[in-house]
Amino acid sequence: MKKILFALATILILCGAFVLLAPKLVTIEAVRRSLTREVAGWSGRALTFDGTPTVAFTPYPTVTFSKVRISSDKDPQPLVEMDSLSAELSFLPLLIGRVRPSLLELDNPVFRFGINEKGLPNWTLPRALRGDSELGRLVIRSGTLHYLGRDQRELLLTGVDARLDWPDPAATASIKGSAVWQDEPFDFNGSIGTPLDLVSGRKTALRFAIASTPLRAAFTGTVANLADPEGEGDLTVTTPSIRRLAGIFGVPMGEGSTLGSASIESPTTLAARTLTFSNAKISVDGNESEGALSINFTHGRPAVQGTLAFESLDLSAYAEALASMVTAARTTPDLPFPLGALDSNDLDLRVSAAQVLLGSARLGRTAASATIRDERLNLSVGEALLYGGRLSASLSASLQDEAASASLQGRIDGLPVRAALSDLFGIGQLDGTGSGTVNLSAHGTNWNGLMASLSGSGKATITDGTFEGVNIGALSQAITADGTMSGNLLGGSTKFTQADGTFAISADRITAPSILVTGTGYTITLSGEAPLQATTLSARGELTIDRATGATSTPIRVPFIVGGNWERPTLVPDFSGLSRRGDATPAMGPVRRMANTLLRAIR
Repeated sequence: MKKILFALATILILCGAFVLLAPKLVTIEAVRRSLTREVAGWSGRALTFDGTPTVAFTPYPTVTFSKVRISSDKDPQPLVEMDSLSAELSFLPLLIGRVRPSLLELDNPVFRFGINEKGLPNWTLPRALRGDSELGRLVIRSGTLHYLGRDQRELLLTGVDARLDWPDPAATASIKGSAVWQDEPFDFNGSIGTPLDLVSGRKTALRFAIASTPLRAAFTGTVANLADPEGEGDLTVTTPSIRRLAGIFGVPMGEGSTLGSASIESPTTLAARTLTFSNAKISVDGNESEGALSINFTHGRPAVQGTLAFESLDLSAYAEALASMVTAARTTPDLPFPLGALDSNDLDLRVSAAQVLLGSARLGRTAASATIRDERLNLSVGEALLYGGRLSASLSASLQDEAASASLQGRIDGLPVRAALSDLFGIGQLDGTGSGTVNLSAHGTNWNGLMASLSGSGKATITDGTFEGVNIGALSQAITADGTMSGNLLGGSTKFTQADGTFAISADRITAPSILVTGTGYTITLSGEAPLQATTLSARGELTIDRATGATSTPIRVPFIVGGNWERPTLVPDFSGLSRRGDATPAMGPVRRMANTLLRAIR
């Protein structure tokens, strides 16, 4: 018992002696020199302050400096300035007269870091990380961080509250805190296995995590080389909205139903300023893919390159969004197109899918690519199986001029016409196997300019087909020898051997100067036009029936007019064409009788 009391008395005496001697041991000049040494170790610059520092013992010896500044030799503004800096002093070194801060608390600090166009920073780290610092903790309250990158883009963090713990130079350093970036609050935490190894260029363990509403990310792996970081490990990133995340990074995308939730999970490496996802699992708007992706930051603007494979790729929402954009452009035809966002980075992406859903359309195996380089966008569909047919297309757009230009080429072969037209346009009256090509080009800064400059041409062929609504065979037999007709002339269907047509696009209109349909015992010739921005159509044609009479063949010609719109076209006899033919008995001939019968049936 006496030993315990003696020990307690000794402790009380030492504590009392410390309280009496500490004010003499803690001199402002000694603390200033010690802090200057620490600050110089981290920034390479001296520390200045205003007024007279205060000393407190609650419960540890603490010295507080007001209006502290750390200057920069490369910038007239201070590297760091703060309302106050409090230094908590280590107890044991103080007993032998050594003033060493173990904790620094920065109140309302403002950090200004930057890298000039030559890649040189405005700070230096001459000796702080050599391992001779006794500073074990750093606390930041309500801080602000300005970071100006080499591309002169500024990163601004406000409301920074952070705590760095590094109790021993050979031990793990950890950090935890929160901040606000682009009005979005986020929490962060991380640790570095051995910071001294990082500074010396050796590998060390690294772990970090970021949690916020628009972004969650986590990394576990290794890192090396503080000056030019390299690393490898496992990275997971998720976001509920790509659009919201892009806005935070200074690429506003506006509101929309697409580019919502996304995630990436992959082994990751960082080397030579290139971030590589070697075996990535990527999800965008519910579309799951696997592949490889890399982002290169060497030349200021990111360069994205990758190959992704989808089992099923649903682009229906993107098609609806594109249709909405076209509708909006038509309602405001003089507003310029927002093309600048297409040139924010370089892109080289290849995509394959076992199935592609595009609204009511279903595509089979598809391979496509997209590139953006030197202000030029190129999209290419190398192959797409469309209802058993093969589709290929390419789109090229130049963003170099004030009036952007674009061109489109497409080709389709072996297309089952009925299935495609029924699903895509709700048209089920035509069948056969189709093929065709199309070439379009346009330039302009707005919708009016684009449509005024749109031009192109194409051709289409349908073989071994059928069209519904008229039975030409029955029509031919309905004309009797005495010039009368009987039976139902409408309804049924007609087979044809081949239908060929060409078309041209110019001045916001599509014209078809020559369409020829051939079948057993008849031919149809047709020409017409239609505006591109309306559903109406106008065409004239002639049906020629080769009706054999004994050893001779007497052709019967029936001119007709096609009108209405694409959804509900109308077909009526062309009486003006009949009159122009000057038949010997125009009033009662079989052709006029047939025309009158057709007209009555249609009405």
